[in-house]
Amino acid sequence: MEKQQNQIRLIELLKYLWQNTDRQHYATIVDMQKHLQTLGFNPDRKTLSKDIEMLNSIGFFDIEHDRNVQNRYYITRRFFNEADVKMLCDAVRSSYIISDKEAKEFVSTFETFVGPSARAGLNSPAFIDATSRTKNNNVIKNAGKIAKAITGKKKISFKYFNYTVEGKKEHKGNKRYLVSPYAMLIDDGKYYFAGFDDEAGIVKNFRVDKVDCLTVTTFDAAPQPRSFSAKKFASQTRMFPGYESKVEFYCHKDTMYGIMDKFGTKVKTEKIDDEHFKATVTAEVSPTFFGWVLGYGGNIRIIGPENVVEDFKNTVQSVLMQKE
Repeated sequence: MEKQQNQIRLIELLKYLWQNTDRQHYATIVDMQKHLQTLGFNPDRKTLSKDIEMLNSIGFFDIEHDRNVQNRYYITRRFFNEADVKMLCDAVRSSYIISDKEAKEFVSTFETFVGPSARAGLNSPAFIDATSRTKNNNVIKNAGKIAKAITGKKKISFKYFNYTVEGKKEHKGNKRYLVSPYAMLIDDGKYYFAGFDDEAGIVKNFRVDKVDCLTVTTFDAAPQPRSFSAKKFASQTRMFPGYESKVEFYCHKDTMYGIMDKFGTKVKTEKIDDEHFKATVTAEVSPTFFGWVLGYGGNIRIIGPENVVEDFKNTVQSVLMQKE
């Protein structure tokens, strides 16, 4: 019993120092005694000194003892620095796949990684458009279940929903899907997974944030078809799948960063003049791809091959000819 009490006292002492001290915030022996007394412990100075020595011997953190003014103790080494945790907090807050509720829970956890002096800075995030975030509070939990099913080669069961023109959540026929999941990825900030749909008899792609009531079943997953590939799955997650092709661009020099950001730093380029260059890439040609090109307002132009140029013209023309 005494051994157990000593272990609990050590844990409570560490929690107190971890949550309340850093180089700008210290605790004295008296402070620690008062805190532990509220929890039913009554250690003397000698016992507390030995406790601190024991915690330091673990090696995961440093509790420094400053004797210059008075006996001051504080945590000096943590697993993450303030910049690391700030980046994690902002990444979570700006992620589409993490709901407001989940984001607050994550940030609350991250705050325990730093000392009290750093926590104020974590609560001043970069501006974030909260409208571009999922309202599904189970995305992270469902992603974990899907990953578990993939590893365990089990089928998953779930409902799938969309939104009506009135903006209301609506399940497709209120049916449950039975799917053998094969792979997951994040594309354009959205979580997707691919799997064999028992009812449809084909491999389909699904958005994790549109999944409800997901369970991992005890049924063995269907074997992965030989035709399935993660690369093909990754290229078909958008609304309009297309075809893979080499594409040649005529580009203004200011678009080089955008080209490399989209197709990688090893993209093949050739200087044409001081203002322009030619880029040759491999792309999934689709309306989504054409929309990306149009986003550069003419600073990126498709110049080959001819069939891609024609498809681009036809797509733009079909949009212009649409009636209201």
